[in-house]
Amino acid sequence: MQLSINIPDNIFFGINETEKSLTQILKQKLAIELYKSHQISITQGAKLVSMDIYEFMKLLSEHQIPVIDDYDIEDKVANAKRILAL
Repeated sequence: MQLSINIPDNIFFGINETEKSLTQILKQKLAIELYKSHQISITQGAKLVSMDIYEFMKLLSEHQIPVIDDYDIEDKVANAKRILAL
């Protein structure tokens, strides 16, 4: 899926970014927010920003976002319990 947004010229030229660099910045911000709100996984976030998983983990760390948080741990424990119950 491809999305587009309109940015007024005076704002675009005022931020001093190329279209390509601004697109990457926006993708990174989106991936960070989606990961932080548990809407996507680390793997999905990495794919969204065209990074490998370790680069994306570093990006999250740079923004003080835990790579593994309570939500992830609870999910992993629940999955382990389901597997052990089989």
